[in-house]
Amino acid sequence: MDTEVVVIGAGVTGLCTATLLAQKLGREAVLCLEKAPHPGGTTGSDRDGRFVMDWGGNGFLDREPRTLEWIEQLGLTNQLVRANTAAAKRFICRNGVLHEIKAPPGFFFSPLLSVMGRLRLCLEPFIPPKKDNSPETIYGFASRRIGREAARIMVGAMVLGIYGGDAEKLSMTHCFPRMVAMERDYGGLMKALLAIRRKRKASPMGPPGTLTSFQGGTGTLIEGASAQLQDRIRFNTPVSALARGDNGYEVILPDGSVIRCRAVVSAVPAYAAAAFTSDFDAALSGALGAIPYAGLAVVTLAFPKAAIGRDLDGFGFLVPRGEGIRTLGCLWTSTLFPRQAPENMALLRVMAGGSTDPEVLDLSDEELADLVLKELTPVLDIGGKAEFIRIKRHEKGIPQYTIGHEQRLEAIEAAESRHPGLSFAGNAYRGIGLNDCVLSAERAFLRTLECLHRSD
Repeated sequence: MDTEVVVIGAGVTGLCTATLLAQKLGREAVLCLEKAPHPGGTTGSDRDGRFVMDWGGNGFLDREPRTLEWIEQLGLTNQLVRANTAAAKRFICRNGVLHEIKAPPGFFFSPLLSVMGRLRLCLEPFIPPKKDNSPETIYGFASRRIGREAARIMVGAMVLGIYGGDAEKLSMTHCFPRMVAMERDYGGLMKALLAIRRKRKASPMGPPGTLTSFQGGTGTLIEGASAQLQDRIRFNTPVSALARGDNGYEVILPDGSVIRCRAVVSAVPAYAAAAFTSDFDAALSGALGAIPYAGLAVVTLAFPKAAIGRDLDGFGFLVPRGEGIRTLGCLWTSTLFPRQAPENMALLRVMAGGSTDPEVLDLSDEELADLVLKELTPVLDIGGKAEFIRIKRHEKGIPQYTIGHEQRLEAIEAAESRHPGLSFAGNAYRGIGLNDCVLSAERAFLRTLECLHRSD
């Protein structure tokens, strides 16, 4: 054997899996293979001495103990920073105006929805819960409970902001399992929110937990995990195929060389795993390849604060489809994490693209920058030039849990059972956030240890 375990992919999930295994088995027992010349996948940070610019996720909610434990194991706890409390305000852009999302009863007086839309939402406590387990889209769930207008404006915008996805195609059960549980356990969303408010003694409008990052951005996590693995990560090393070996697996590289191991963890995007498993297990490869992805462009801009007429007093804003604006939303980074920009500067992060507007990624950098500036200027009352604009493109950035995801997961799990020692981890399966990636890594870590223990 060349090594005990090969982890394919050095994004958040792969790095977490590899560091957990290295701590348990010893560093020499683990080898991580990464196609790119650097770790991180879609997660990382650029720094220029004044600004910290995340080009993937901008943090995680501190509600998941396992994430915090991993960070502690990496020795990074002292670098954590929590978002500014001013960022609790969240906005939706409608008719060119930003409307704050307020908790009831204030919400019912907001012009975000029409009078009829607000009246329909008031009926939510009287809507009976769904009786069967048939698949339901996010839009189907939301329109059934709160009406079509609120589903399009509020929920549709949220789905674009989180998944870059179409609420009429994504699975409610797999994208927002907590909301499905709220309906099941409390009989409705309003009833659940009131019960949660009483338990937390706080507003239930945002997700539980506090948005948390690092002083140097989310790239700090990638750098810390990579430093622990050191030369046990091989960069510029794609995998072309997977095969059965005498006592485990053979990982085949493009030059024909083979790495022999007892267990394999795939922590690459589903489409990449589909490619190297096509000859190994056609049914598995088909299920992996059937998970769609949405592309996303992240545009980071910096302005002097004096050039922005609108007070950046919150998290940022999202834009529902149908508003004549192509951008999906804007995060006010310098409000969220003030240390990531000089005191007199505003740092903004705009998202564009997603599954509803894939053509935006065909724009040149100049065209994309012009689009963002044109749409952002009236909303934020910008009266000056950007100090800089940086663009990061993720051609297949976010997996889409469309209807049928349950069957795809079942096929992948069945393949894991057929091939002991082979695990699939990452954001393509059971959640796209950083916490979800850590939990996915934990699952792969435990499955791998169990397999190695059985074979000893």
